[in-house]
Amino acid sequence: MNRFLFAIALLLSVTLFPATATADGINFEHDKTFQQLLDMAKSQNKLIFIDCYTTWCGPCKRLAAQVFPDSAVGAYFNERFINTKFDMEKGEGIDLSARFGIRAYPTLLWIDGAGNVVHKLVGGTDAAGLIAQGQKAVDPTPGILSGMRKQYNEGNRDVNFLSDFLNTLSNSGDNYDPFFKEYLDKLTEKDLQEPKHTRTIFNLTKDIKSPGLSYLVKNKESYGTLMGSDVYNAKINTIAAKAVAEAPKANDAAMFNAAIDMIKANKAADAAEKVLTLSMTYYSKMNDWINYDKNASAYIKKYAAKKYDVLNDVAWTYYLNINDRTQLQKAAKWAQEAVNNDNKYTYNLTYAYLLYKLEDFKEAEKACDYAILRAKDEGANPSSASFLKEAIKKTLEKQP
Repeated sequence: MNRFLFAIALLLSVTLFPATATADGINFEHDKTFQQLLDMAKSQNKLIFIDCYTTWCGPCKRLAAQVFPDSAVGAYFNERFINTKFDMEKGEGIDLSARFGIRAYPTLLWIDGAGNVVHKLVGGTDAAGLIAQGQKAVDPTPGILSGMRKQYNEGNRDVNFLSDFLNTLSNSGDNYDPFFKEYLDKLTEKDLQEPKHTRTIFNLTKDIKSPGLSYLVKNKESYGTLMGSDVYNAKINTIAAKAVAEAPKANDAAMFNAAIDMIKANKAADAAEKVLTLSMTYYSKMNDWINYDKNASAYIKKYAAKKYDVLNDVAWTYYLNINDRTQLQKAAKWAQEAVNNDNKYTYNLTYAYLLYKLEDFKEAEKACDYAILRAKDEGANPSSASFLKEAIKKTLEKQP
């Protein structure tokens, strides 16, 4: 395959196959009712951040396109809030609009687990402004943190004070780990029976190097009773996923192995599946395509039945990164299975590109034709398939 065609295909991996990309911005809960969000807020001791928007609102679109995807915004909001968005003119958004008196768009709300608005912003803002508004939501009283620092420096080590101090430091974005370790060392067995302290440990244990992780792991049953096993398992999975995302950047294989070991030791119902998906993520970022293939093949064999979007995404990853013919043939079968069961344009396009890379030009041309037909039916732009078909035509003309 020529380099120009590969560059076009690489561009398509971003535009046509967004599921393979990693988002750095705000992670929004799209499939939860407002009541479910309130329940999450109560159990996790977090505020709900709501983007109240309409489809016709220009500033709403700018927030969605330019501010919410910002990595700094995502880092701040994903740790501190349960993030969601509602179209105020559709579904549950209509009731929420009336309940909270939304009259202008965008309106951004921070709401506690009881359904009370603790902070509100009407109108757009930039990334720094949104983070500043988030800080106001979690620390509405100016100077509260400086007052706590003063108490700490004057020697206040009451565990209830330390709990409040740690949570305020976390909400403000400050590093609290040195104080966290001191707090954990001061907790007695009696203190550890109190929900306030167990929740503080749970909420502030956010990564695999956190001082609170060993306590979190050791007290799995207690947390399962207090918060529910699903919430606990989700916490462990989130910590592991964060470690797996950071390990390649730090070139730290030990961090990756620790995350995998933690998932295995937790023995949640989805542990085996989670190990494979996290391993796929890690090895793809490390460009270790031998181990990626090993884990991807196992994952698809065990868990990808009828997950045609997954088959397509993994097949496309093989196309972009793997040159071994046997592995490409396997990926082509996955892509073909996706096409046979869910005849989408993008699935046909993936299949066509794999056939082209395998130099099965006539079958690739047929797959392009199917892709073009599906694009027309779906109202999609068929230019990518047309481009590939033209490249195939030129290749075939050169053959004897």
